[in-house]
Amino acid sequence: MKKIFTTILALMLVASAANAQSGLLGKIFGGNSENKSAAGNLLESVLGTVISQNVNVSLPGTWTYAGVASAVETENTLTTLAASTYKENLENKLDGYLKKVGIVPGVANIVFNNDNSFAITSGAKTIASGTYSYDNKVLVMKFGKLYNYLTMQGTVTASTSGAQVLFEAGKFLEFAKKAVKVVGAKSSNSTVNTIAGLTEKVSGLKLGFDLKK
Repeated sequence: MKKIFTTILALMLVASAANAQSGLLGKIFGGNSENKSAAGNLLESVLGTVISQNVNVSLPGTWTYAGVASAVETENTLTTLAASTYKENLENKLDGYLKKVGIVPGVANIVFNNDNSFAITSGAKTIASGTYSYDNKVLVMKFGKLYNYLTMQGTVTASTSGAQVLFEAGKFLEFAKKAVKVVGAKSSNSTVNTIAGLTEKVSGLKLGFDLKK
């Protein structure tokens, strides 16, 4: 009986904390119902991310690239809100940048083979390849010679549509710039500088691949 009471009490405390957090976000967004709904959606998004980290993703296979994914690793609510200001703009600009090399949502694929090799493809074209290791949600991708043996370490989390692979923002941007160089696509320095400027505005920013299977 004591264990049951303790469990119920813990659940009540979690619900109370969630309601308090939602109330705080409601005040930040404003008092009307639409803004309160936005606050609730943001809270659900944050909680959903935490829950999804407990789900193990089976990585081997062919994944369809669905777009750039981004997240902020922080417990600071205001930092999360600040990041949301740049999120859509950053993702759109980076998606446009990657399209120059053929990494297009719904077209490009990332294939993780059982022999620990991987390839990023677009139709019959291979954009990048290398080897990977995957253990306890941590993914390490090691690219080949054309990418100067670039290594990216990130995390894999389940999403409602598949999975997200997130890396440190600066490292992912380095991959994007190398891909443009390898493929020989044209890109202005102003575009790269704009993207880099946006990534520097938010601490703890992660960027990567939104994948569907």
